[in-house]
Amino acid sequence: MMINNLNYLESILDIYAISGGVFVGVIANAIATGDPSATLTRTTATVRPLGNGGSIGKGRGIAIASGDNPLAGVDVYGSGDKVIEKTKVHYFENKDMVVARGFVIAIDKP
Repeated sequence: MMINNLNYLESILDIYAISGGVFVGVIANAIATGDPSATLTRTTATVRPLGNGGSIGKGRGIAIASGDNPLAGVDVYGSGDKVIEKTKVHYFENKDMVVARGFVIAIDKP
């Protein structure tokens, strides 16, 4: 079958944003060997909607390792219209201890 006249067809392609949001993720890890040794990790992450149709997400983490060959790290991830991420690692040589901290803030505009 062959159709010769397609003038009556119209384009229906439209692109609409149907949803939005933010993503935050925090990973903390710590390892130490020897006797005595100790490790601690803690993370939090929250996301909440804003009254104007946007949303905001916040996350933070800490990792502490003390002992022989201590290793600690915090990784933060975020996705949104505006993302602020920061991590720091400090090594205390006199205590054989590593402290790592990080935070992330992600904002989705309406």
